Amino acid sequence: MIEIRNLLFQPLTFHLAGGGRGIHLNPRERRMVREEDVSPEIEAAARRGLVSLTAAPEAVASPEPAEPAGASASKDEPRTGGASASRRRKRR
Repeated sequence: MIEIRNLLFQPLTFHLAGGGRGIHLNPRERRMVREEDVSPEIEAAARRGLVSLTAAPEAVASPEPAEPAGASASKDEPRTGGASASRRRKRR
């Protein structure tokens, strides 16, 4: 498996090798494709610095589900990093 990462802040679309299929990458998105599906168009984009191609280990092919954002922090733990714990009323 090959990991393709869009290095731009705009979406990209490429044709895959082997006929009629394509891949759409949102800005800064990563996708996994088979090595046989990497087309000359994708390789040219990698040479131009538009995408990054890296070989992914086979063990990562089926990743475990990730925790939703903020799920790692317990609700019982106090939040830190704020200026004060109480909320202030906005002056007008």
